Amino acid sequence: MAIRSHDCRCIALTQLETALRLYFEGSDFFSVITLAGNADEIFGKIVKAKRRESSLDELKKAVAAMYLHLYGEELSQNAVAERANWARNAIKHGIGETPTVAFDAEEEAKDMLNRAIQNYWVLESWLTPAMEKFQRESVTRVQHIG
Repeated sequence: MAIRSHDCRCIALTQLETALRLYFEGSDFFSVITLAGNADEIFGKIVKAKRRESSLDELKKAVAAMYLHLYGEELSQNAVAERANWARNAIKHGIGETPTVAFDAEEEAKDMLNRAIQNYWVLESWLTPAMEKFQRESVTRVQHIG
């Protein structure tokens, strides 16, 4: 077996594209969360290395600011990050001795895909066809709600 070098960006892109395919199939949101979560983390680290703000960093700041505005109390950015990554970490590591976890897998998958795509956009300034389809469907869903 030959050991070869693999570009982390390419790995993350492959994982994100696979996550999008699974999402559109609607059959395995747990794998979508895991794959998109890993892509989000890799792209996020590359974004930070370029001295830009990752999607998670933006989310942490925004939620903490809204919480302060609404409740007059500070919410730590670490608490926001823990919540944002809760489903991914629950799938990845399990939750102690409890044999089950409760969350909306489809919504968590959408959130993780959005974060990964946002980081990809910051790095590349273009989207793949699957990313464009996801974004179009996300906007369409929001328009139908409003």
